[in-house]
Amino acid sequence: MTNPTGCRWCGIDQRDHMQRWHSTAGWRQWTQPTPQQTKTRMQQRAARRNP
Repeated sequence: MTNPTGCRWCGIDQRDHMQRWHSTAGWRQWTQPTPQQTKTRMQQRAARRNP
């Protein structure tokens, strides 16, 4: 399950991220998710808890 505040591109938490590769973003550090991504991730997490 992706943390709602995980990286915009890969979902990894900021403190565990360091430098990563992503096919769309290339080499990059942690990037803040968009407000829409955060909302969607929170909704997905809630849906998993309350089937």
